Amino acid sequence: MIKYFVATCILFAMSFGNALAAAPATFDEIDADGNGFISKAEVKNRKELRDNWKKADKDKDNQLDVSEFSAFEGREMFQPAEDAEEPEPGAAPTM
Repeated sequence: MIKYFVATCILFAMSFGNALAAAPATFDEIDADGNGFISKAEVKNRKELRDNWKKADKDKDNQLDVSEFSAFEGREMFQPAEDAEEPEPGAAPTM
């Protein structure tokens, strides 16, 4: 019985660790040097941010401040997908 309990605890701990690893990084986690900005070097392991650097760096100063990072991270929550059809104003809702 103890073996099953220990095995269950180990599996739970392993799955919890994987869930944490998949969680998006915060600004402070990426800002490795703690200077209040994210540099290109600090995003070398974050493919999506690295590939979209020009879009994220709104003021083109080659670093991201917290507002630029937040806008980039939250963009999908507030913008429709590019292939989404927008109804005409006043159009009846579709099901």
